Amino acid sequence: MAGIFAITNYSTDRDILISYFINSLQMLQHRGKAYWRIIIDNLIKSGIGPFPSDGSFLKLIENNSNIRYMVGLGYLSKRTPRFKSMNKINVILDGFFVDIEKLHLHPLIGNAANADSLYKIYCIFKKLLIDSENPEKACEFLDRHLRGNLTMMYDGKIYSYRDSTGFKPLVNGTNRNKSISIIASENSLRIPFPNINFHDVKPGQLIKMDIESGQNKILSLPITRTMIDPFEFIRESHVTATIDGKGIYEVRKKIGKVQADFLSTYSDIDIESAYAEPDYPRPMTLGFSAEYRNKLPKFDLGEGIINDRYDDSDRMIDFSENISKNKMITSGRSLKYVLKHKISQKNIGLIQGTIQTGITAKESIYYLRKSNVKSVSVIVSYVPTVDGRQVGLYTQNRELIAHKYIGQVPNLEKLNTKIAKELGADKVYYNSPSILSKGIGISEYNLWFPEWVRFLEYHKK
Repeated sequence: MAGIFAITNYSTDRDILISYFINSLQMLQHRGKAYWRIIIDNLIKSGIGPFPSDGSFLKLIENNSNIRYMVGLGYLSKRTPRFKSMNKINVILDGFFVDIEKLHLHPLIGNAANADSLYKIYCIFKKLLIDSENPEKACEFLDRHLRGNLTMMYDGKIYSYRDSTGFKPLVNGTNRNKSISIIASENSLRIPFPNINFHDVKPGQLIKMDIESGQNKILSLPITRTMIDPFEFIRESHVTATIDGKGIYEVRKKIGKVQADFLSTYSDIDIESAYAEPDYPRPMTLGFSAEYRNKLPKFDLGEGIINDRYDDSDRMIDFSENISKNKMITSGRSLKYVLKHKISQKNIGLIQGTIQTGITAKESIYYLRKSNVKSVSVIVSYVPTVDGRQVGLYTQNRELIAHKYIGQVPNLEKLNTKIAKELGADKVYYNSPSILSKGIGISEYNLWFPEWVRFLEYHKK
């Protein structure tokens, strides 16, 4: 495996950085590492064989007038890098990657879909950490795929992450006069540098070093976590269940409230009233309507637009949708009863708990159009359903309408547009993992989502 080293110099003395740099890498090479690579500011050098002596090292860098001697990375390995992208990005890896077969489908992959695994992970990690300013999501992504340590230098700053299993050691420290900070994969550096107070970087920690703010811990992921199925809060939980002292009905109302708050300030949504379809999203609809009325006082508070599709006394309602549909065809019992006097010539928000195959939504939209509504916006309380496990279906027999868009859309706006076209709706607004978790009151980190869904979000405006 590799030895990695990162250093930040807070003084104006270049000799300090050079001295620590040389001694550290020579110490790391004591296990017979043959390949070495150094990055100091914008200078990159590499070679095979023993790490250069002090004099040779100085010759490598002395002719470069652009070096400020502020930040640096060092990498040593028994073999040349496995990833060619290491030659063009300032990232060093001590460990390996797992579950990378479907990274090319990740919604944040962009133009890196055909690159090697290191470059894919670098691009996604950078987008989450730097572009989106979301260190929790960045670390969670990295933790899904990294076993070991990864250090990145970007825009004069160093970021180093140790995976939550603690598979490889990682230490960090600062000298007594606060002029140098170091991160390294070897705790043996305590020997040549007794004036540096080294500490073990805890598993799941992200450390940042830069000349403005020094060395700081940005985030520490929980070592252990309890994974909860978010679908339980949409439909399946027992109505008497509680979480953090709140009943499920109250939680579901808050899911609608938080979604309404987001959509009313973020999107171009235009609705005059919102109604539940089918029956179970009524709590979300009540929460949504109450919150939306704060933004639009003339908003019509509603609950259900369509009466029970089937006779309440008929036990067939508990069977699958397809069986129920066959029952309607053969018996002629009512499909849907639409409250026409309340919706004619209005912009209607149709609150759906989930969109799975899309049959329920299409059916509802059909009857709403027949009632002469102006427009139909489908508001989905749940996230996109692309995996049967999200709704308790451990089978691939059902065609989930959003599944074919895995790897085809980079954000929820794009997916909403495509699903709206398929359903025949004017607009579709899926919930996002972050908005749903806020409504439930549980950290995203403790809610289970397929990875593609977990990182599918709305663009910031």
